[in-house]
Amino acid sequence: MQPQKCCTMRNIIVILFAALAVLMGCSPRQPQYRIGVSQCLDDAWRQKMNYEMERELLLHPDMVLSRRIAYGSNELQCAQIDSFIAERVDLLIVSPNEAEAVKPAVTRAYRAGIPVIVADRRVTGDEWTAFIGGDNYKVGSLMAQWVREELKIKNEKLKIKNSRFSILEVAGLPGSTPATLRHQGLMDGLPEGVEVYSVMGSWYREEAYKVVSEYLATQPLPDLIVAHNDLMAIGAADALQNYQFSIPIMGVDGINPGLQAIVDGKINCSATYSSRGDMVIDAAARILHNEPFVRDTVLETILVDAKAAYPMLKQDEDITRDLETLHLVQTQTESKWRQMQFDRIVLSVCVAVFFILFVATLSYIIARQFKLQTEIKQDILPQLENMQEAIQLSRRDEAFADRLKQIVNEHLSDPNLNVEYLGSMLQLSRTQLFRRVKTVTGKGPLDYIREQRLIRADQLLHTTDMTIQQVALELCFSSAGYFTKCYKEYFGHLPSER
Repeated sequence: MQPQKCCTMRNIIVILFAALAVLMGCSPRQPQYRIGVSQCLDDAWRQKMNYEMERELLLHPDMVLSRRIAYGSNELQCAQIDSFIAERVDLLIVSPNEAEAVKPAVTRAYRAGIPVIVADRRVTGDEWTAFIGGDNYKVGSLMAQWVREELKIKNEKLKIKNSRFSILEVAGLPGSTPATLRHQGLMDGLPEGVEVYSVMGSWYREEAYKVVSEYLATQPLPDLIVAHNDLMAIGAADALQNYQFSIPIMGVDGINPGLQAIVDGKINCSATYSSRGDMVIDAAARILHNEPFVRDTVLETILVDAKAAYPMLKQDEDITRDLETLHLVQTQTESKWRQMQFDRIVLSVCVAVFFILFVATLSYIIARQFKLQTEIKQDILPQLENMQEAIQLSRRDEAFADRLKQIVNEHLSDPNLNVEYLGSMLQLSRTQLFRRVKTVTGKGPLDYIREQRLIRADQLLHTTDMTIQQVALELCFSSAGYFTKCYKEYFGHLPSER
């Protein structure tokens, strides 16, 4: 009986170690780096930036974010940055509320040896590790450019050289870097004689609605409204609707809900102000892994009109769906990891206190662990891998679309621009070219080339003195009649009716 008892004890020990090995094999990879994120606000623009950071974080499982929001308070943001310093985070990402007010806290973090990435709003000096953000002065210049174009259109309609022209500027939070620089860029780029009236919308739709309504109740109707972000542009449009006025409105950001407002005809256009949370996370990874990185990255800004807003809106919707799926997958994964962690605690208690019940309890735990591990491997991990692959494919499609547009626009006046020539420039076979172009544009190569020529033709007709015959010849249409036919099919009216 004694040998049998010893054998039984040995079997129990073997089973115990086997169970512990299974549990350890199922353990999730623990992040090595904790990154503090200090956001000044929780508006739509920063929510998009947060989503972009979360999506990019899928490619960096060794990093985890700890995010805090200051809700427009300089004092709260400085306190939050100081708390990150005390916690000794591995890296700090700061989107300042007001650059000068938050600069001392950023400097303290940098001097404490914590790498600091400043996003969106630049702080003065050089005590930060990297900057990624837009050029707010250039945004203001783009607003001034749009005003000049609208002024030109008005003068052409009235057939006078210099008509009276006034604009209403709905500015952001007083003292904030974006509001100051956007106003300066606007004022520096306006022609002489344009009257500018400013009201403070403080970045919010409701506040913009209020101040624009008050302005319209007492002042003459302006020719244009330029708002420092899309939310305030929509608020201004709401105020105009109450007074049954209709004038052109421009916003800034180029994301939802601004894109939807452009598609719906509520506002006319928007200047893009990219959030690029993915670039921020990529820079953080490079810094933490001691890899080369760009210290000062200024993001490009372009004008988004009704033609460009719809495809950007669809792309935004696709990204939102991907993020919703991502959150669902993450929630499912975290739930299963919590179950597994609970099971480990149960196992430890059983081994220590109820050794007699150990074998039965262990069998239950092992079966449950194998089931959870199988579910994760079969259901959760393939979804994450598919999403990572989809993100990489989406980036390649964006790069191909940019390259395609660049080549086509550079050769619109070249009569040799055809499928074969385009394929040789892109180093693709005819079949590959048709498939790739159809994927990123929804059209065949020839239809895409004709569309770009028609868009260029419309620009030439509006901005130059070229005749229809000259434009048709310049853009390689076989005749002015064929050009006119194509133009009407695309724009819905004859080129002479512009």
